[in-house]
Amino acid sequence: MKKVLLALLAGLAVLLAACGNGGGAPSGAGAKTVAGVSRENPLLVNKEQKTVTVYTEVNGKYFTTPTRHGVVFKDGSNGDKAILKAWVSPQDFYKALMDIGGVPGNNVTLETKNAVVEGSDLQMKVTWEGAGREYDFAQIVKDDAGQGFKPRFGGNEERAVAKKTGCIFCLDSCPVGITSNAAYPQGSFDSGKVKFFGNQELLPPDGTPVAVIFSLK
Repeated sequence: MKKVLLALLAGLAVLLAACGNGGGAPSGAGAKTVAGVSRENPLLVNKEQKTVTVYTEVNGKYFTTPTRHGVVFKDGSNGDKAILKAWVSPQDFYKALMDIGGVPGNNVTLETKNAVVEGSDLQMKVTWEGAGREYDFAQIVKDDAGQGFKPRFGGNEERAVAKKTGCIFCLDSCPVGITSNAAYPQGSFDSGKVKFFGNQELLPPDGTPVAVIFSLK
């Protein structure tokens, strides 16, 4: 009888463990490292190569829902509104870009209209486990107006701290995001001129760790 009871308890433990794993769905497991970053170490700065790598996870909601947020810190007020949810704060990201020689534009403000973000030209690449390569950021986002992406180091450090939105990369020119897209002037998304979606045909499933690699052009 004792052996039967022990066997039943062991089976129950296995069942509970399986349930806790979410049925095998991507967990965004903190133990996973991609391109040298993870939840525990989400920022990698290479001053020699002038690159900043940020740990993020896919937010599958924006495969079908439009957004103007490309990469946002998970603890910001816009943390759940981006295609990629980051584990790096805007303040740390700003400092990292400065450390590799970036020059902030600081030309888009809450008072400007239709401004185009300035600052250092950036290249953005992404990769994930099993990708086998790095992809241009433009390949993982669909913009229905077809103007593409011109990432710039917009700056906005003080405003980013004050607003606490968490915005790291905005998909049109932005007065708060540390970086944003010069291909679309300020207000392009809000005015309905463009809609942005995550490219479900290329990006891995919801919750998958993705490294975003920013570099100076």
